[in-house]
Amino acid sequence: MLRCNRCDKPICVDCAVQTPVGYRCRECVRAQKASYYNAKPADAVIGALIALALGAAFGIPAYLILGMLGFFGFIAAFFAGPAAGGLVAEVIRRALNKRRVQSLKWLAPLAYVLGVLLVGVFIFAGFPGAFFRWDVLLFAGLGAATISARML
Repeated sequence: MLRCNRCDKPICVDCAVQTPVGYRCRECVRAQKASYYNAKPADAVIGALIALALGAAFGIPAYLILGMLGFFGFIAAFFAGPAAGGLVAEVIRRALNKRRVQSLKWLAPLAYVLGVLLVGVFIFAGFPGAFFRWDVLLFAGLGAATISARML
């Protein structure tokens, strides 16, 4: 027989949730999550719109500059992508007053990549396949990974 280390309620082995500090009941884990994610209802939409707009803003130089660098565009994308993603995550955090939204872990990176790719579609409107460039995809992917990691 186990007991929750927070509320001391008896719990079975199937209901116990292992945490770094010991076993807890599902109610205590749920209550702890509810206090951690403290966002307002519109915060997810605001964060996604910021990520979309900044993805489009960073997509313009990504398409224009990385293509001119040739092979070195991959190296530049390797360093610039995470830097841009970190900047986007920080802007989102400050815009939301550091409130945490659980869905922004996947929503903000998706909106960021969409913003970067939409710029490519508009820049290369006459050339349908020209917006699919590996250096820009590397830039967007590394930026999205950084946003996802920082949205915890």
